[in-house]
Amino acid sequence: MAQKPKKTAAYDLKAADRKRSMLIRIALTATVIVIAAALFGYIVLYGKKPADGEAKAIRVATSNVITKDGTSEPKAVISMYEDFLCPVCRRFEGEYGPTITQLINSGAVAVDYYMVAILDSPATQNYSSRAGAAAYCVADEDKTPNKEVFSRFHAALYAQQPSETGTVFPDDAALVETARQAGAVGDVPNCINSGRYTDMVSDLAGNTGTRATPTVKINGEDYQYSTPDALVAKIKEIVGDVPGLTAAPSQPVPPPPPSMPAPAPAP
Repeated sequence: MAQKPKKTAAYDLKAADRKRSMLIRIALTATVIVIAAALFGYIVLYGKKPADGEAKAIRVATSNVITKDGTSEPKAVISMYEDFLCPVCRRFEGEYGPTITQLINSGAVAVDYYMVAILDSPATQNYSSRAGAAAYCVADEDKTPNKEVFSRFHAALYAQQPSETGTVFPDDAALVETARQAGAVGDVPNCINSGRYTDMVSDLAGNTGTRATPTVKINGEDYQYSTPDALVAKIKEIVGDVPGLTAAPSQPVPPPPPSMPAPAPAP
């Protein structure tokens, strides 16, 4: 019996193309997953840096702050533009800080802190921008009422303010330690060490038109401060009479710590 001739195996081009396309899709999907995982890990570890031109404020207010009728917007907002290396800011903190804290705690005002860096330079090791950026890092993780951790860190940096004509300034490790002592937790060390907010603080004076520190604004209008009593009177004009609200005694500002000597050159 004659045998039927064997058929030559046909090469299915369409099937091969489908297989190739599937392999390509799998490879692309895997690549996207790897990139997404890496990006997610970076964001978790270092956080998202502010966009160019962003002018972020650190708001400190109570949950019962007096608001405009029918809104959740505070009736009186004090905006503070400060540089942690500015000696006048340090004196302002001693004279007005207790009264501003009292205004916040009474619910009379919300306070927006903008940390600027008008005194940045290679000679100051860019301390202004690094310290200001650290304050934003602390505020980000501060879940306490009235931003108590940020307030302690803010006070500590002024208490430890180096001389702007000094030769040695606190490094990032020192800022991390001050934040820890103030009670900061969470991602603060990574945020400070990665410089998440350094560029924003460095550009903030230009982006907000700040030419001197401290600059004080009330509801967006420049305020020429004179005395704590006058500041309280101005706020009462806006929000009305708040029972028991008076200016608080100023806190004596101790002299700045002496400048540390420059490290001796290595032998």
